[in-house]
Amino acid sequence: MSGFELSTEQIAAATSEKKHLLLVAPPGCGKTEVLAYRAAHQLGSLEPNQRILALTFTKRARSNLEERLCSVLGHTRARRQIVVRNLHGFATHVVRAHGRTVGLEVEGLELPKTSTLRRAMEAAGGGQAMYDAEKILAEVKRGPLSDAEVLEALQQRGPGEAALLAVKVEQARQEANQLHYDDLLRHAQRLLRIPAVARLYQAHYGAVLVDEFQDLSMQQLDVALLSCTSRTTFAGDPLQGIYSWAGAAPSEVEAVVRRTCGEPVRLHESYRSSPKVLETVNSVSEQVDPGSSLVSARPEDWPGGGCSAALMLKDRDAEADELLRLAGAILEQTPDASVGIIIRSRWRNSAIHKAFDDEKPYPVRRWDLAVDDPGTVALIKSTVSTLPRGATLAEARLAVLDAVDPADGDARELVDDAFGTLEKSDAGTARQAVRAMRAADPKQAVGPGVHLLNAHTGKGQQFDWVFVIGLEEGHLPDKRSSEGSALLEEQRVLLVMLSRARHGLVVTASRTAEGWRGPYQATASRWWSGIQAEFSSPEEVHAHLQATAEERRRLANSSEV
Repeated sequence: MSGFELSTEQIAAATSEKKHLLLVAPPGCGKTEVLAYRAAHQLGSLEPNQRILALTFTKRARSNLEERLCSVLGHTRARRQIVVRNLHGFATHVVRAHGRTVGLEVEGLELPKTSTLRRAMEAAGGGQAMYDAEKILAEVKRGPLSDAEVLEALQQRGPGEAALLAVKVEQARQEANQLHYDDLLRHAQRLLRIPAVARLYQAHYGAVLVDEFQDLSMQQLDVALLSCTSRTTFAGDPLQGIYSWAGAAPSEVEAVVRRTCGEPVRLHESYRSSPKVLETVNSVSEQVDPGSSLVSARPEDWPGGGCSAALMLKDRDAEADELLRLAGAILEQTPDASVGIIIRSRWRNSAIHKAFDDEKPYPVRRWDLAVDDPGTVALIKSTVSTLPRGATLAEARLAVLDAVDPADGDARELVDDAFGTLEKSDAGTARQAVRAMRAADPKQAVGPGVHLLNAHTGKGQQFDWVFVIGLEEGHLPDKRSSEGSALLEEQRVLLVMLSRARHGLVVTASRTAEGWRGPYQATASRWWSGIQAEFSSPEEVHAHLQATAEERRRLANSSEV
């Protein structure tokens, strides 16, 4: 959206006088802009010395909202009057500030990273019971239990291997004065349920904004509601709910929020996607929720109306080769374009990674590698530049970690992962090792070039072109999620992948695949036939690229005249 000029429906949402508002905002409808303007609108309703709390799920979403708020309010005013945190970051703040109230030894408390629980499992013996043990721990810790109550609940799970492993891991955690991510939320919930603690936050925050409400667990919802009672705004889209495996409870959360906020305000105009992309996205969203279609807010802005295609290809090697050709053609004509290649599950990307492994005339970023993360690369490079020339990688790692907020577990995890990769190089010093890291603008989450990622990593992002790969049974939907509520969530996963696209959207499937016993006939996804797309062959997509390139040249020439 240009210059944050809101539409009529966006202005109505941002300036609503309702104290408690539920905003249903599908992808590309300007949710972040509306939240920023709603925050600005609510500043006048605050008591003296109060602030607004904005809660997001990810570090990237937090940065996006902070950027919008600074654009609307100015940097100084936004930082002074609005606190933006992701949920785990807010929970960390609550625990560090008030943990002594529930008996925590805050001074030596070890905060978690993403890998903390998995490493604890491995240290406790690991094995095939790890996955089930993690589920048991997560389920038990979704309530406001004390450490002693957690152990008691785990011991009541019986003598099974997974339950015994969970007990062993929890005992070791408590003895080490360490927290796992689930403990942050559990203790924050416990603390905010203490009336004296809750009153401190409710007096400090005159309004709370919660982004992506459909991804909340009931525990996270409780934390948000306890932090502020004056004014609440929940924004998101139930059709984007794809995190039930991580504890999200979209139906239950929406029911509670509706009781607080009443009927939702809905946005219907997409500023992200071209008409052709929306045609494809709508063909899936209507199957999930009839009446949920979006319209293009500015259809005249898209050359040729955009592009959509559904390509059935011979096999995965042919698919990878065609992706390589199409991505190359897009970036040759438009070097500053972003191309997202999105898979559902990691096992489906081997041929694609192989195709893009060699050096290319355009950037290729793998989102599963921390050494490709722009923010992490920028932090490492800037820190290493201040160290003595002979500084080792070990010294550099410590210096970079010292520069990271101790409460930012995500950033610390990325730094650790990046140095794990750098240490595999033959470089003798930190400066030599980081010289090969590709720098990119850390403020630009999605830069020019090709981006290789999965469905959950890509949520909240947008690309000029998107290729959704592998619409075959067993991949989309995943073979473990082929019925009931799990199947419905798989369909929402597909919708999330499709809705990342701006100008062009291409979905692919392979006729054959390689298995343990050789090639076999793949079965097209049950949703394949319902996907509406303009083109069905690579040649038509290439022709569209040529036509739009000629149109851009014609417009450029006419403007010069």
